[in-house]
Amino acid sequence: MEDLRRRRTRTIGIAAVGAVVLAALGGLAVHRMEPAGDCTVEQLALPPGDPYSIVFAMDPAARFVVGRTLREAGTSRLDLVIWDGGEPRRVELPGEGQVPRGVNGKGVVVGTTEIHSAAGPIALRAWVYRDGGVALLPGTEVTEALAVSDDGIVAGTDGKRPVLWRPSAAAPSPLPLPTGGPSEGKAYGISADGRTIVGVLGAGLTHPYVWPAGGEPRELPLPVIDGEPAMGAIAQSVTGDWVAGMATTRSDDGGVPVRWNLRTGEAQAFPKYGLAGGTVSADGRMTAAGGGGRAVLLGARKTTTLRRLGDATGSRDMAEAISRDGRSIAGNAASAPVVWRC
Repeated sequence: MEDLRRRRTRTIGIAAVGAVVLAALGGLAVHRMEPAGDCTVEQLALPPGDPYSIVFAMDPAARFVVGRTLREAGTSRLDLVIWDGGEPRRVELPGEGQVPRGVNGKGVVVGTTEIHSAAGPIALRAWVYRDGGVALLPGTEVTEALAVSDDGIVAGTDGKRPVLWRPSAAAPSPLPLPTGGPSEGKAYGISADGRTIVGVLGAGLTHPYVWPAGGEPRELPLPVIDGEPAMGAIAQSVTGDWVAGMATTRSDDGGVPVRWNLRTGEAQAFPKYGLAGGTVSADGRMTAAGGGGRAVLLGARKTTTLRRLGDATGSRDMAEAISRDGRSIAGNAASAPVVWRC
């Protein structure tokens, strides 16, 4: 499952947005399909000289959208793009194969980069962009920064352990592990207030976990997919009582979207949809990949198909992030960075 996730997030060939997009699947029988309704789609402006850019994340208040764009033709060197209120800004990042993974409400961005030598890749390192500068985060030669709270607490992994980087700390802080449980995992998401962390523990077919404020890690239930219990799952993000992620019934499938409710303990899978974004709004809405290359919004009782950008029907749309209030969705449509407003 981790290999599947890596194939999606560490694509270095930016010229093909389709490499980021998973194959579209059919509609969900228990949801009512509806048209775009009041949702509109707006193409984001590109930095000067860019052929196009790819969106990866958005902050919960929908002010900042972040993505990446090619720095040099014929290489895997990529730059960070930050849209602040729709205006793009380009930031040079160290290394190659750079991936922005999260942004908070203050414009602090985190992600990963590959540090290369003449012989090839030698390290995967976590980085943070804040106050106009980029810095590598301390840790081993295998670190990943995957999410950031509004107070600048970074969640991720260091040497196969789930960790947090606090702004004033000189080293990452390992998250507690369950007694007698697995010793490796990842912290994929952190709430805006920094009080709740979600992620996985284990190797291969992993199990989803939540770290509540001041508490011990708690395993989230595996959902039932087409009448069969899932073999593994990933908890990717948390907003309020809701957690978004993915689950799989076997080691070689692509996974399906899942959302958990921390208050009720319910785990709900969407087996007729493909993965998209892995973020969730405060009322439980999340994005997915629908049939015909369309991006969809999964609500409590209905599924809304998001609008295309113009008449471009030959490309696949991908909704990557949803705002806290569920009214803004950032992603890619017709090979262009876009925001849907609902």
